[in-house]
Amino acid sequence: MIKVCFFSGDITRGGGTERVSITIANELAKDPAYQVCFLSLVEQKERPAYEIATNISRHALGKRWLSPGPAYLSLIPKVRRFLKEQQIDLIIDIDIVLDVLSVPATVGLKTKVLSWEHSNCTYELTQGWYRRIILNLFTKRTDGVVTLTPGDAIAFQKHFKNKKNIVSIFNPASAAGVPLDKPRENWLITAARLVPEKGFDYLMLVAKEVLPKHPEWKWILCGDGPMREELDAFSKKEKLQEQLVLAGYVPKVEEYLAKSKIFVLTSKAEGLPMCLLEARACGVPCVSFDVPTGPADIITEGVNGYLIQPFDVKAMADKLSGLMEDPFLQASMGEEALKHLDQFYLPNIIGQWKHFLGELIK
Repeated sequence: MIKVCFFSGDITRGGGTERVSITIANELAKDPAYQVCFLSLVEQKERPAYEIATNISRHALGKRWLSPGPAYLSLIPKVRRFLKEQQIDLIIDIDIVLDVLSVPATVGLKTKVLSWEHSNCTYELTQGWYRRIILNLFTKRTDGVVTLTPGDAIAFQKHFKNKKNIVSIFNPASAAGVPLDKPRENWLITAARLVPEKGFDYLMLVAKEVLPKHPEWKWILCGDGPMREELDAFSKKEKLQEQLVLAGYVPKVEEYLAKSKIFVLTSKAEGLPMCLLEARACGVPCVSFDVPTGPADIITEGVNGYLIQPFDVKAMADKLSGLMEDPFLQASMGEEALKHLDQFYLPNIIGQWKHFLGELIK
């Protein structure tokens, strides 16, 4: 039996990283060859946002959130003690920041360390000194790296030069159990945490252009976060309260997707966006800024959606308006969105994970 620990900042959070991590962990835990657990720095909520299988145990290092920095040093002995007590064969860091703990904690142990990149190499190199240092000093010393796209795997290989065991494994897409044959509403939809990285400053500019011209449409924002007040103030200022709908955290976003006509992503950086995969699995055309990794792996330009030059607000507004006004194009792009999804299906994805984990452990 292979004992696998997924290492998280806080697995109870409701983000895409937590969702896909729990999905992969749950699938691994169905196989008797694996014993799976979660370790978090802290669990800030009593219940996780997404359901974790009953045979997966959860553990936390403390009760108080620690930001990356010198305070992390006190956590290294705690991580090491946990790995020894649980006899963990493999720890999977679901944020590269955690490599700064797991790499020194496993020195002299049999435990292997796998770094799972949920954004991309270029992003990590531009996000402050501490992420660059961790990438270059600690991620470089892990036993393997999983990226979300082939392009990012190449970027990591170039950056690390001789490092082995760098593979790309897509996030899974699924709309299982969601009826897709019901009438759709005049809804644009965006599903993301309400944080600056998701480009809500651009979204507001686009909304200001398209919504007044299409009063019969609504733009549904599924998610919560620190920008909620700013978005609420914007909708009031622009008199868009009836059109720009802040739905808050939505546990089953696919139920909203199945009613929507167009998905919109304005992120400033991505790995492989779960929201785009879920939108495609629900037959929703996607319009996204063509940031370096992710959208172009999911959207085929002009076929199942549009890729917009970052961060051309006017171009996005124009493409959205054209699509909103053309129900036949919406339908044809929606049909195309449902095609060629095999590479994103969970059985294929979990097969790749098992193969790679087996290679690392043997």
